[in-house]
Amino acid sequence: MKSSIYCVLVLLLTIGCAPKKEKLQAEDYGDRATQEKKMTPVIAVEKETDALKNTATFHTILIKQMKFDPAELNVHKGDTVLWINKDITDHDVTEETTKAWTSAKLAMGKSWTKVIKENTNYHCSIHVVMKGKLIVEQ
Repeated sequence: MKSSIYCVLVLLLTIGCAPKKEKLQAEDYGDRATQEKKMTPVIAVEKETDALKNTATFHTILIKQMKFDPAELNVHKGDTVLWINKDITDHDVTEETTKAWTSAKLAMGKSWTKVIKENTNYHCSIHVVMKGKLIVEQ
C-alpha cells in the first residue's frame, strides 16, 4: 500500500514540476493564406517560353468483361497508358502486328504501364478476340 501511495505522489510531483507548454495562438502564425504563401516555392520565369511544360498525360484502360475499356484511345506521343485487369481471369496486352511488346500475364487486380510513341493496335494474346487501339494525335 505504501509503495502505491509513493508511486502516486512521485507521479503527481513529476506532472506538477513539468514545464508548461505555451498555447500558440492563430495570430502567432498569421492567416492560412500567408502560411501557404510562405510554403509555396516561387519560380522566376523571364518569358512564357522559358516555363517548364508538362505535356505528357496518364491514361487508364480497364480490362473487364473480356474487353479493353475504352477499346480505342486517343493519346499524344509520350503519354503513359496504364492497363488494369478488373476481370476474373488473366489477360495480357500485346502489340498486334509484330508483337514488338507484350506485358506479362496480368492476374485480377494487377496492372501494367507503357509509354506510347506511335499508333498501336493491340490485343490479349490469351483471348485474341479482345482488341484495342491507341491513336497518337499530333
